[in-house]
Amino acid sequence: MGLRSWVLTWLEAGRPRKEPERMTEPFPYAYGRNYSGNKQSAPKKSPANMRLLSESPIPRRAINIIKDGITKLNWTVTAVDKSQAKAFQNVCEVITNALLRPNPGDSFRTWLEQIVEDMLVASAGSSEVIAAGDPQRPFRMYPTDTFSIELFPYWDGRSDSDRYAQRQNGKLVALTDSEMMYIRMNPRTNTPFGLSPLETVWESVNNFIYTHRTAGKEAGNPSPRDVLNIGEGATANDVKAYRAYWENEVRGQGVTPIIGGKSPNVLRLGANDDSALFIGWQRFLIEIVAIAFGVSPKKLGQTKDVNRNTADSEDEDTDSTVFSVAENIVEHINRQIIEGIFKLGGKIEFKFLYATSLKDQRAQADIDAIYLDRGVDTIDEVRDNRGKDALPNGHGQTILLPSKNKAININKTIEQLQQEADAAAEVAKGKPPDKGDEDAG
Repeated sequence: MGLRSWVLTWLEAGRPRKEPERMTEPFPYAYGRNYSGNKQSAPKKSPANMRLLSESPIPRRAINIIKDGITKLNWTVTAVDKSQAKAFQNVCEVITNALLRPNPGDSFRTWLEQIVEDMLVASAGSSEVIAAGDPQRPFRMYPTDTFSIELFPYWDGRSDSDRYAQRQNGKLVALTDSEMMYIRMNPRTNTPFGLSPLETVWESVNNFIYTHRTAGKEAGNPSPRDVLNIGEGATANDVKAYRAYWENEVRGQGVTPIIGGKSPNVLRLGANDDSALFIGWQRFLIEIVAIAFGVSPKKLGQTKDVNRNTADSEDEDTDSTVFSVAENIVEHINRQIIEGIFKLGGKIEFKFLYATSLKDQRAQADIDAIYLDRGVDTIDEVRDNRGKDALPNGHGQTILLPSKNKAININKTIEQLQQEADAAAEVAKGKPPDKGDEDAG
């Protein structure tokens, strides 16, 4: 089937086979507003507040860590079975070209940035998928504000029935499942919406903003934290005289004040150190944000109690979060584009190429060396795991013996190998090999 046939098949796709009717209710309890039935769509709540919170420094840093970690990844469209790579080379190139320029205004990187942003803020990334008449770029993908997308909770599972909608100038524009790529974070059974990391720290981020604002006012215009008691028996005139003395002879003069009287002391009205600015509380809130987004607190500026062991562990947590979000996107591109448009699911795939840290590379090298030494893997199998071609002339198809001085050919039987060994031993003794041994060799 040629590329043109794949495109025409997608454009002319009819109604799929009827889905079996389910017995359970998808959302039996109210989630926000009490919508029911496929006739009514449900809007996502608090778009303005969520966007505002995402622009504050700490959440913005957490979002950018994950977003930058995904957008800098290399990616490819390739055959699942490497032996069929040549057969699917043309269609892979077409899909790659279409993804590199998903629409006239975006590159794949800018498209991906907007998708990840909405996944972390609005609980899902949304992109409209449209068929195009260009055989070299047969589809377009337009990122869409997820907060503007409403869902039909009781969607019947058919690709040609309405699953999403967007309100435009008071009108509801319905979109089918095949027309909208909707990538949810944390899907749940009690609501059709996802759950973004920013939603889970709504209260913590608000508290941080208020605390940070209060600390800024206190640092910029501090109020006195001390009261001076000039001693017992001091009159109003004594207080007035001391205030004049302080203003005229002490403040700004670099002079050490000296006073007399009975039992003078200083009363503390509040803290004068970092606790007056709620630094400890702000650090705690920053750690809560880091936990919610799955990134290292160190990457949000928290360096307290960080050593080499904890830093490596926290970096692994951040990499795991980047991997999880990226694989969610990979799954939807494969389902919506590879399988939905080109009907090639399981034959070709879109995938990110994840970089491996030096620590992981060293650990994998040690494991490969053990497997090679024990005869578990061949050289070609190890090279294949690293994305390298096999050695020429079948030199990588042998299993290394523990001595590392001999190699056996796994394409020959044990009997043939034994006959070769016996023949070699006879030659070493000066006796010509038997005719049967020569034939077996």
